[in-house]
Amino acid sequence: MKRLENGNIELILIITWANIQKQYEVLVNKAVEIAELPGFRKGKAPRKSVEEKLDKNDLYSRSAQELLPKLYEQAIEEHKLIPILYPRIQLLKAKENEDWEFIAIVCEAPEIVLPAEYKGKGIEFLDKNTTTLIPEVLAQDEVNHRLALLSENITKLGLSTEQYLQSKKTNAEGLRATTLEEAKHDLKMEFVLEKIKKDHKLADRSKTLDFVNNLV
Repeated sequence: MKRLENGNIELILIITWANIQKQYEVLVNKAVEIAELPGFRKGKAPRKSVEEKLDKNDLYSRSAQELLPKLYEQAIEEHKLIPILYPRIQLLKAKENEDWEFIAIVCEAPEIVLPAEYKGKGIEFLDKNTTTLIPEVLAQDEVNHRLALLSENITKLGLSTEQYLQSKKTNAEGLRATTLEEAKHDLKMEFVLEKIKKDHKLADRSKTLDFVNNLV
């Protein structure tokens, strides 16, 4: 496990070739059971004939995909992590007759360091005086979500992406950078308010805001 400076956590997941082979056999056997080839009843075709019609690479890929969730859960338990989002999993190495290697990128809730006194000083004070680091993977997920919603709204307005960008006097990179900055800020304040709510056993977000603004 590696904790990065940007708040991400990287986990290396290794699936042994032996386990991939075992899962491969399971998938091939399932295919044989439902195969219908000319001259044979359903499920009675020779294994070799069925296997020749299957995409071997696809079966190996599916084998790995079915084994990954359990491997990931084991890594989470081993390192006593509490992830707050689904992992981004990337393939690092996949060769026949060798172990397959993946990297899972996750994050935990960031540490929030509040100012010593903040009740009654308002949101802006909290924003300026609270220290935290929003994990990059979490921020990027939020950006992707926001840009997907924006794309839907642009389409509903009958505009192309190019027309929208021109109206905002920006480009795709600039829009993503602006959205990332906004996302990090909004996520920071959500974590800040959640910590205050828990620390002071407040009922909900509204009560938390009242507390911060000294209305309660």
